[in-house]
Amino acid sequence: MPWHAEQSRRLLGRAILGALLALAAIVSYLTLPARWRPLGVKLVCAAIVIGGCVHARRVVSQALDGHAVSELDLPAPAPPVPDLDGAFRRLRDDLVFSLRSRQYFTAILWPRLLELTGGTASMPAAGRRSRRGPSLAELEALIASAEKQP
Repeated sequence: MPWHAEQSRRLLGRAILGALLALAAIVSYLTLPARWRPLGVKLVCAAIVIGGCVHARRVVSQALDGHAVSELDLPAPAPPVPDLDGAFRRLRDDLVFSLRSRQYFTAILWPRLLELTGGTASMPAAGRRSRRGPSLAELEALIASAEKQP
């Protein structure tokens, strides 16, 4: 059966159903006592609005079924796997934390530097900002002296 014929039959069926419902509503309205008529009209209007909302929701959901999912609805992508070696990351973190904290430098990084240099390195002076660790230049000089050791 062609598409237009099917749509025409549905439209005709809905028109007949609507006319029958309208006739039933008129008869019901006229048979109701006068004090119940406003309530009857409100109930019929509420039923019409609910039916329209259900129909509209069905039409919208059918229209959205064929569309691709939005990028905003997709789960977040997994974070990239770091390319850095674990030992390198730990050393980098030791350097960063040593710049920020003198206590961390003294407890963690300094013993390792002493071990690398064979105990010949001298600890950098604390300076004015004693809460912070040695500067990057001082750390670079310590590491360079450790690399020169045989």
